[in-house]
Amino acid sequence: MFPILLTIGSFHIFSFSVFLILAWIVFSFTFWKLMRVHAIDEEHVFDLTFYATLSAFLVSRAGFVLFHRELFADDLLRVAALWIAPGLTLYGGLLGGLLTLVYLARSYKIRLGYVLDALALALPSALLLGNIGSLLDGSVVGKMTNVPWAINYVGNVGKRHPVQAYEMLALGVIIGIVLYLGGVGAKRKWPYGKIGVWFFLLYSISMFCLEFTKDSSVYWLSVSANQWILVGVFAESLGAFYVRGGGREMIRPALVDARARVKRVIGGVYEKFSKRSAG
Repeated sequence: MFPILLTIGSFHIFSFSVFLILAWIVFSFTFWKLMRVHAIDEEHVFDLTFYATLSAFLVSRAGFVLFHRELFADDLLRVAALWIAPGLTLYGGLLGGLLTLVYLARSYKIRLGYVLDALALALPSALLLGNIGSLLDGSVVGKMTNVPWAINYVGNVGKRHPVQAYEMLALGVIIGIVLYLGGVGAKRKWPYGKIGVWFFLLYSISMFCLEFTKDSSVYWLSVSANQWILVGVFAESLGAFYVRGGGREMIRPALVDARARVKRVIGGVYEKFSKRSAG
């Protein structure tokens, strides 16, 4: 772990803060670049980025306070003092930012598909950088394990899963898949938003599985709070895929074909039993 990058007197520059800022810069630039491809007004792109960032931060902080109320019970002023009681929730911030983007896109009459496709590359790139900061800081801890690549987290007993490394690997694979699907979509003229829907499907599934390697303190019905949020993201993404991503055209014919096959099988079995009864 390397939580402090630089110390000047009593002033500390923290690893997580530096990589969080870098992640935001990468996200903002990539999102702006991809939105400008569709000739979206720069002022609207700035509003989308600014207000999504603000809401993501506020919801992320509120989520952390909600799940760690014991840290703020004696002094509510600590809620605003991140330098005294640091803590944010990734998925809370993600939901807050997404809801704000959806609301503003509709207000500015910007096609939601443009926003989703831009997020498909802007988000994983930023999250990958954020995970580097989280690994250096040790803010998210893996469960104890005996795997050869296990690492020590400062202040925690035993070797543990390097969960940030797992997530970086998953995000790298997702970025590769998104780039590949982007090329396929351009050739086949996929509807706008389909790439974004694929990203959220892949992201929610992979992060849900990786949550089992994290040492989480908040569980609901034997599943972590983060996993419940990811289930919600997956459900919304699946609904969007069915309605607008071509899922309806893929699933309905498959269901009709499966129903016809079942009928044929049942009909054949019934016919055999009828002949035996008649004999």
